[in-house]
Amino acid sequence: MLPNFTGAWQLIHGESDFGFLAPPEWHLDTITHEDPQARIRTRQKDATGDVTVDRDLTVGQEPMKIMIRGRERQIIAFWQAAVLVLETRSEVSGNGRRIEDRRSMDAGGAWLIIKRLHEQPGGAVRQRLRL
Repeated sequence: MLPNFTGAWQLIHGESDFGFLAPPEWHLDTITHEDPQARIRTRQKDATGDVTVDRDLTVGQEPMKIMIRGRERQIIAFWQAAVLVLETRSEVSGNGRRIEDRRSMDAGGAWLIIKRLHEQPGGAVRQRLRL
């Protein structure tokens, strides 16, 4: 059975690992999920400002284009067993960048876990976020 990610998910700093990247001041994902449709609104405040990103996804469809902080990104969502994978590709200063989010729920459905891989110039960064 596939999980349903519907809910408001607040980042828990002390139970998250940000790698060598600076953690945001706060992060909230608000999700409406009725598979195969998923709407993910992420609001995050960090050193670069306060930004809200909306992603209206159809899981298993072709990549779609979204704008984040004035830059175009390609995003695709698909299932790998009970893990929802969001793969985002972009280009920054002529360099390719890829972010893979692997979203899953704990056994009781109380926690959303995001295992994130940033592939970017300067090396890959792995993060584990608990919301």
